[in-house]
Amino acid sequence: MLQAGKLCTAFALFLLCASTTGAMPADPEAKAGGVLLVLPAPPGDFVEVGDKLRSMFFELLVPSSNRLLTAYAPPSKIDMIGKVKDPGLDWYGMVEVPRQAEYADFTPDAFEQVVKALDASLGKSAAAQTEDATAEINLRLKELGGKPIEIGHPEMLGSFFRVRDAAGYGLLIAMKQEDKNVTMANGMAAVRVKQRLVFAYIFRKFESPETVALVRKDLRSWADSILAENK
Repeated sequence: MLQAGKLCTAFALFLLCASTTGAMPADPEAKAGGVLLVLPAPPGDFVEVGDKLRSMFFELLVPSSNRLLTAYAPPSKIDMIGKVKDPGLDWYGMVEVPRQAEYADFTPDAFEQVVKALDASLGKSAAAQTEDATAEINLRLKELGGKPIEIGHPEMLGSFFRVRDAAGYGLLIAMKQEDKNVTMANGMAAVRVKQRLVFAYIFRKFESPETVALVRKDLRSWADSILAENK
């Protein structure tokens, strides 16, 4: 389920971790619980990063409770990963499936219970979740020879939207690594697709309130696209 601290894990690792692999375009399809899903890219200049970069880099960004299905980034940024110290990847997306529920069949009623649980969990235990997420991130950074990171208390933005078979939420999170500070606007949509539950994430560097509006708009559009492609 939604965990405010873990929602920011992906960008935090991007501050330092850079793979030495290139990216190849990949067909945006993946299996969740044995069911083949079509997972189009988020709105904007995005492509799926490809098997090699996904498995050797983006999977490092996913909390252990989830499994990565697809990852997306602008082509110009993908080409820079591994070539420069800081590729400036401040806008990207991922689709994940919860490991413990990957093979569960989600009926409309079951999905409604998921949404109610997400609604109830917003803002609760955020400090503890952030502490756990920070520990997980820093353990991975230590294994990669990176510098530790500090994660501030998340600012919950609440519900972004609620439609049939999809619900979106958002938060702001501030992070610091050495002398680098950044705040990210994060959006997460729970989507019921072909009886499977997936989480679609968009991460974008916060620059103004308009950033949140863009994340909200793109997340809704992306959820609609995923549902439309899997009818």
